[in-house]
Parts: sequence; structure tokens; C-alpha cells
Amino acid sequence: MKIETLLTPYFVESENMFANSLVVSIDVLRASTSICAALFNGAKEIIPVDSVDKAAQIYSNLSREIRLLGGERNMIKPDGFDLGNSPLDYTEDKVKNKTIILTTTNGTKAFLKAKQAKIKLIGAFVNQSAILHYIDSCLNNGINMIYFLCAGNQSRMAYEDVLCAGAFLHFLNKVNDFELSDSSLAAMNLFELHSNNIYEFIKNCEHPKKLIEVGLQADIEICLKTNAYNIIPIFESNSIKKISI
Repeated sequence: MKIETLLTPYFVESENMFANSLVVSIDVLRASTSICAALFNGAKEIIPVDSVDKAAQIYSNLSREIRLLGGERNMIKPDGFDLGNSPLDYTEDKVKNKTIILTTTNGTKAFLKAKQAKIKLIGAFVNQSAILHYIDSCLNNGINMIYFLCAGNQSRMAYEDVLCAGAFLHFLNKVNDFELSDSSLAAMNLFELHSNNIYEFIKNCEHPKKLIEVGLQADIEICLKTNAYNIIPIFESNSIKKISI
């Protein structure tokens, strides 16, 4: 079985490209991590959308008692939103039993790709082991290709997403005989090079530096905590829900 790593979601999606595939979408900083936090803390579901206007429209059609509007544009919570894109926002007292409409600069674009995939998961450092175990359980279930789809940063590669894909690849490759694409090999090699001190490497990269500049260093620290949330978010029927473990 081959594993392909897509470094950004800005590619031409050909017909049947993702048929019978398992896709793990990754936006470490911060949408994937916030989704994991929300589901871990009892959110009913997350509906990812690609624009603020569309998010507001869906929000307006839901009951006031069950809805929350979350996300960011250029790292800042838009006016009128209930929550931003920090995993610290998605606490149990705020999100339990709620439907969250989420739109972000990078992550939700990636989550909305690969509509034909047989299985679509949301991955991050914080749910690494849960995703690895779920992938392992799916290998004999009609899956013939695995993709790691990185959200990137405004159409460009983001080191943190590639490192996270590399971490998944590192552990998968230890116990399985996969064929890795060049981009998968590069991601795995990058993770293995920096695995002993990911934060020190990441803090000097483009997107993390911007988050630190606007006072969001705590978000980076949370987003790099391996296995903080034992949760498997799966994207089905236009919403992301958790699979019971």
C-alpha cells in the first residue's frame, strides 16, 4: 500500500483520486487541535466551512441553544464569533452537546477536500496514538491508499503540519511494509531529524513565529502535546464527530 503526503490542499483533485482511500487532514496550528479539544470536551459535532459568510448562514439556521460559531481569519477571532481557533477556547462548559460551525484561514479548506475518500480523519500531535490505532484497524477494510493532507499556511507548506505527518509516517513505517512517496519520505525524515526537540525547531518557523508575536505561545505548546486527547475525529455527512474508542 502506498502513502502519499500532500503538503498543501492547493492541488487539482482529479476524479476518483481519493476513491477507496483513507485521508488524514492535518492543521496542527490550530484547527485540528481545536477540533480534538472540542470533541474531547463533549461537543456534539463540528461543521467545517470555507467562508465566514457561509458559517454565519449555517449558524443562523440552527437553534440558539445548540449552536456555536468558531474560527479565525489571520489568527484573530472574527467579530460576532463565539469562539476563536484556540484549543483553550473549547472547554467543556462552553462546548458540551453543542454544534460548532468552524471556519479558519487554512484548516477548513483542507478538511473540505477529498470528498470521495472512504474514510476522512482529522489528525494532530494531540491525538497521534488514537489515529495510528484506527489506521491500523482499517488496513484490511478495502483501503488501497493512505493520504496525509497538510493544511499549510496560506497556500504554502507549513513545517508543523509536515512534521506531524512525518510523526504518523515514522510510527506506521515501523510496523508495516508501506510504499512511501517522496513527499512522505521527506516528512518522515524531517520528523526524525527534529523529534527530540520539536518545539525548539517549530518556534522559529513562519506560522508559529506569528502566533508568538500576537501572544498565542500557549496555543503552540498545547498543539505540540503528543496524545493529549484520546480522540478520533471522523468527517462524515458534512460534519466531524468522534468515534467511540
